[in-house]
Amino acid sequence: MSEAEQPKKKIAILAAGSYMAGPIAHHLHKNGGYVIVAIVRESTDTNAIQDFTDDIRRGDLSDLEFMKSATKGCFAIVNFLNQLMPPKETIKEQLENDLPPIQCALQAALEHDCIFVHTSGNFSIPTAGKDSIDGGIIKAELPDKPVGADLLDVESWSTFQHEGGMVAVSTLAEAKHRQDHAIQDFVKENPSSKARVIIPAGVYGPSVGTKFSFWDLAAHLYLIGQFGDFGHAFIHINDACVVYQAVIEQGEAGCRYPMYGESMTVRTFVETYAKICSVAMNEDGPVCSEEESKRVYDDSETREKFGIDYKYTIDNSLSDTIENLKERNLLMVKEV
Repeated sequence: MSEAEQPKKKIAILAAGSYMAGPIAHHLHKNGGYVIVAIVRESTDTNAIQDFTDDIRRGDLSDLEFMKSATKGCFAIVNFLNQLMPPKETIKEQLENDLPPIQCALQAALEHDCIFVHTSGNFSIPTAGKDSIDGGIIKAELPDKPVGADLLDVESWSTFQHEGGMVAVSTLAEAKHRQDHAIQDFVKENPSSKARVIIPAGVYGPSVGTKFSFWDLAAHLYLIGQFGDFGHAFIHINDACVVYQAVIEQGEAGCRYPMYGESMTVRTFVETYAKICSVAMNEDGPVCSEEESKRVYDDSETREKFGIDYKYTIDNSLSDTIENLKERNLLMVKEV
């Protein structure tokens, strides 16, 4: 059988209706030549992803039998479940919501001998002490959890702390942190697992349908005095697509791959956003400490391993992102 006659590999996209999932699924379909299986809840609107998905499977994401059936024959499962703001009030409730689908997908991937890629986030890495101890450099470290700790046992682990403006996202951050430990524990208990983790920072850029980046909303919230400032990083969705394909095809089991982009404060990002939109900056808005503003999110190991050079920067791509939002009537930043 010639290479052209070889059957195309299938990739399952878990929570395929989310902001990041659409562009990445499209990229894998168009540039990677993969057959895309979208796995979604019954209520998910999939109109915007119809053109680049080959199969859409709806069901209970916490049902192992459904997950195994939906991912059978897949080369990889990529998880985008609940990647942004958590809807629950406590970490325990959040994890009771998030962990079962992740555990089902991990088990399905193990039984099918396929790759599992989990989407984490830079919020999942503690910042407490980093500015003074490590010179403000954040990579991909996953600190040990408390001895004997259960994922659901207490509301806050002593080993996981943020400082500065990051404290405002502590529930989201620690929930993601504990999910990362769930992945790590699974790989230790199942050495044949092919699970790996991608750790994105703030992803921006056009999506599909009515989806927009959380950072489009955050810019609006900052300008009306409802969002804080902290050291962060931003990466364009198109650069993210390249990283995801590389991690799927060349990544290693048990490894963690940071995907951060440009380090800058939230305020700096919003200042640029407001200028492009011809909107007055909130000069009285929060300003993080000078120490925190120098924090650097370092993803050089990922870029060097896969030979990736990011093409997009805030300066060369945010205007196009905002124009795309205008065209889709989704721009929230307006004169106040």
